[in-house]
Amino acid sequence: MRQVFVFEKVAVVVGPWNEPGDPPERGARVEVRLLADEPPRGSQYAAERVVIDTPVFRADLFDQVDAPAGNLRSAHFHPHFDGIEPCDRYWKEQIKCDPTGWLAAELGDLSGLLERGGVTDADETSIARDADALRAAIPAVTAAGEAAWHTVRAVDDSENGRGRVRSLEI
Repeated sequence: MRQVFVFEKVAVVVGPWNEPGDPPERGARVEVRLLADEPPRGSQYAAERVVIDTPVFRADLFDQVDAPAGNLRSAHFHPHFDGIEPCDRYWKEQIKCDPTGWLAAELGDLSGLLERGGVTDADETSIARDADALRAAIPAVTAAGEAAWHTVRAVDDSENGRGRVRSLEI
């Protein structure tokens, strides 16, 4: 299940992710995206359209599947995108040592995160309100990341010959 935290101009999308590859990876994916400007529609009582669109930042807090749960060997981030495509992976040791602390610090500096992501035309007043609201929501966002880890790490390892359920260790 994905969880989405929607603010005035940005949204944070959190969910489990499985990445095929060599070696395969799985973990929590956290994206900061801009909301698309949508014109009002219908009466003042009509449902508002909310479009979570342009990606700005992505944190992939991934384990390598061929190692014990919690290894975070593939934990990385993408500080900017080219359209919808992420830039190359960036690696910081802090992500592996303290993934939730690192994520909280990144999300706690929304203005800096958006600047690093190439967002130059944002409404500063709205972003300031979003930054305050996001800082207040960081415990819920990191809890969603932990839930995503639990989802992918609680998979029965019998397919890997281990035959046990792994517990969540962050």
